[in-house]
Amino acid sequence: MSATRPELKFSDVSEERGFYRKFVSLPDKPTSTVRVVDRGDYFTVVGNDAVFVAESIYHTSSVLKNCNVDQLTAKSFTEPCQYVTISSQILANLLKHCLLDIGYKVEIYDKNWKLLKNASPGNIEQVSDLLNIAINTSIVIASLKIQLNSKDGNSTLGIAFVDTTTLKIGMLDIVDNEVYSNLESFLIQLGVKECLVQDLSNIESSKNEMKKITGVIDRCDCVVTLVKSSQFQEKDVELDLAKLIDNELALSLPQKYSNLAMGACHALLNYLQLLNNQEYLGNFELTEHSLKEFMKLDASAIKALNVYTQGPVQPFGPSSASSIFNTSSKGKITSLFQLLNNCKTNAGVRLLNEWLKQPLTNIDNIHKRHDLVECMVDQLELRQILQTDFLPLIPDVRNLTKKLNKNGNLEDVLKIYQFTRRIPDISQLLQSHLDDNSDMSDDLRKLINESWVEPLTNHLEPLSKLQEMVETTVDLDAYEENNEFMIRVEFNEDLADIKTKLDDAKDKIKEIHLEAADNLGFDPDKKLKLENHHLHGWCMRLTRNDAKELRKHKEYVELSTVKAGIFFSTRELKEIAKNTFALEKEYEKQQSSLVKEIVNITVTYTPVMEKLALVLAHLDVIVSFAHISSYAPIPYVRPTMHSMDSERKTKLVGSRHPVLEMQDDLTFISNDVHLEKGSADFLIITGPNMGGKSTYIRQVGVISLLAQIGCFVPCDEADIAIVDAILCRVGAGDSQLKGVSTFMVEMLETASILKNASRNSLIIVDELGRGTSTYDGFGLAWSIAEHIAKNIGCFTLFATHFHELTTLSEELPNVKNLNVVAHIEDKENVNLDKDEITLLYRVEPGISDQSFGIHVAEVVKFPQKIIKMAKRKAVELESLKEDEVNIKKAKLSISEINEGNRELRKILKTWVADAKKEGLTDSSKLTEEVCRDKVEELIKTIIKNDQNVDHKYMNYLKELFL
Repeated sequence: MSATRPELKFSDVSEERGFYRKFVSLPDKPTSTVRVVDRGDYFTVVGNDAVFVAESIYHTSSVLKNCNVDQLTAKSFTEPCQYVTISSQILANLLKHCLLDIGYKVEIYDKNWKLLKNASPGNIEQVSDLLNIAINTSIVIASLKIQLNSKDGNSTLGIAFVDTTTLKIGMLDIVDNEVYSNLESFLIQLGVKECLVQDLSNIESSKNEMKKITGVIDRCDCVVTLVKSSQFQEKDVELDLAKLIDNELALSLPQKYSNLAMGACHALLNYLQLLNNQEYLGNFELTEHSLKEFMKLDASAIKALNVYTQGPVQPFGPSSASSIFNTSSKGKITSLFQLLNNCKTNAGVRLLNEWLKQPLTNIDNIHKRHDLVECMVDQLELRQILQTDFLPLIPDVRNLTKKLNKNGNLEDVLKIYQFTRRIPDISQLLQSHLDDNSDMSDDLRKLINESWVEPLTNHLEPLSKLQEMVETTVDLDAYEENNEFMIRVEFNEDLADIKTKLDDAKDKIKEIHLEAADNLGFDPDKKLKLENHHLHGWCMRLTRNDAKELRKHKEYVELSTVKAGIFFSTRELKEIAKNTFALEKEYEKQQSSLVKEIVNITVTYTPVMEKLALVLAHLDVIVSFAHISSYAPIPYVRPTMHSMDSERKTKLVGSRHPVLEMQDDLTFISNDVHLEKGSADFLIITGPNMGGKSTYIRQVGVISLLAQIGCFVPCDEADIAIVDAILCRVGAGDSQLKGVSTFMVEMLETASILKNASRNSLIIVDELGRGTSTYDGFGLAWSIAEHIAKNIGCFTLFATHFHELTTLSEELPNVKNLNVVAHIEDKENVNLDKDEITLLYRVEPGISDQSFGIHVAEVVKFPQKIIKMAKRKAVELESLKEDEVNIKKAKLSISEINEGNRELRKILKTWVADAKKEGLTDSSKLTEEVCRDKVEELIKTIIKNDQNVDHKYMNYLKELFL
């Protein structure tokens, strides 16, 4: 990259020094903002930002150069006095890394440090042309106005959100609990990239709540932007909305939405500066969003279920075309998104991304998706034709219409035209499928009509005028034959007149070329070349070796000599070339005005085209679901769904994890799952490390998610109760940079689960209580498990190494124990060096009282010395544990234990005296066996003493030793 990196240039020294003086005079900025200077042909980054670019983009400091500053300016530098220059392509990489990967903001200045553009993760429109990629996910930005601690102890959040990719605005109020679980669900469902928050940090009583809110936003991988409270005034916001949505009904919005939501909307519109962009006026749509319409997913669930590949990677296109979430169609599948993404259109990729975050809860809507998927699974030929012949040819209508709005050209218009021409073929294909399948049920026939055939037909009808306009104005023959984008000359008299003159001029140029070939004696196709030179216009060229013949003829004028040969012309050809150039410019000018008019007319059809694109995106995702359901290692099955009002029961026979079973080097062991309200709704899973506990509990969540987005599931049979939320507490991640420990993260997520879960939820807990002491961890795990099983009563899968937790099943009838089976060669002494343990990955009823953590250490090749020491220590701790249990069973009081200890001290003193008498004071004679035998002998002597017959502690020792 350094070889092609441009250099920072100034006209003189004073300009260079002035550039740096203005830089150091800029106001301070946070480290999460990067400043870039646009210098025309290249870009410059200075100071700390230059170091950031060198490390993050170039991955070397060799690209950094020292700034040429005077002493006065150097003293003002608080950052490294270095700079780096970057090309437009490197800038695109920098913008992607900052805005889409790590959540930084970017400011772009001119060479005089005047701000030209700024962008943030939720507002990338100003730099979308510089990014040079198609963003195939919605860029949603939200705003919060907060009313803390109402009468019932909850807080009310007024929320506004804007999707600048689909031009939608929405508002709603959320009543939330103290852990803001509803806010978390909202951020996940809409995939919010950035959130404006009313800055209440200067109010002492609000600091704690602000910390909670920003923590929730950050947990959802959303950037927090604090905004002054004065920006959240609701005054006149309805007037601004009326301009954006071009509807005077917006003036009545204050009666529909609260002051909180309207205030949040005002702050958002002001931040995005939407009213300053003519492209947006009248083109926005007011939309509604309801949390209850979709399953709630917390941030932990998104990660635990591997919905997306972990890490700062965003989707950029369909799998058939390019990499998605850092994987190609041939790459290793590591997420649910990658698995399901066999979409052939960019719109389909966006819709799949949306469906994964918004699983349905309405059983009728879920059934409709399952019906359509089943139809596509059965109709293999139809599915293949759609995936190979039609869907890959559908352009990205959203990006095309955005481009048309900014600087559209005739090529974009023709892409839209071709798109409209393909719709009837798809509609006809679907209709013929309906006609050819007489055995299809009326309900399914109606569903296919309502979902695809009728919308395609109805939305296409208004586009007939657009097709007619393009066919009348654009030279389609020139496009199909030569890939030229031209206006039909017959469409405009002035254009036709110019075209006639141009054709005559070009014919005359060809005639002169042939005459020169005859005169000079060279083949006009091989030796004597006719070229349209960028400086000389139309002229001829000969090689240097052939140029000697040229000098014999005075009528030819040499123009320039280059390595390729000599360019020459005649006086007549020069005059014609000059006229041709003028005619071409005039033609371009005349055509440009016509193209602009055609583009403006095409833009007016945007709403209809976007509706068509959504219908095709829906078709694309359904076909993708059918594809993965059919071509999985073991085909998926259609689940039988049960509504939340029915008897709660989930039964999965031969269930598998859909992502793991796709791995080439793995044979997946399927397992059954049975969850039933009141009798088996809380499952405690114990077993060895690496035995499959985590996979088992996660796959239940993944299967529920798949079923409720409308896909088939990886089971032999599946009865699934619809859940209103999947809430997870898994893993042991911490946020040390934010001052949040592993245990604190665990408690925050668990608190959110307890507040958010209902009787219809699904809770997945993996190793709760590991981040603190054993006793505290077990106490918390027990109390949380008991609360969920007794008071919430929702489906719960609880994997743990606290084997004592399994006794909860003796107290509560709805708690059942499962264990992951491991085969042990030496069952009598599981801690011996010769133990051989085989993990079977089968989940069966019952309890496992071993975790086999030391075995895992052996698998990863720990030093044998450490392994043996660990086994000895485990035996010792197990003995201590048994002693503690026995003491508890003996029900000894503290005073009795203390009295017993005093008796034992007497024993030791007696032993010391006897040892001296027997000559055992020599340390070489005090072996471990001698000491143990002597102590046991003395203990037995004392506990046999009749004086201790009523002493409970001595009776306890008697049981141990006799």
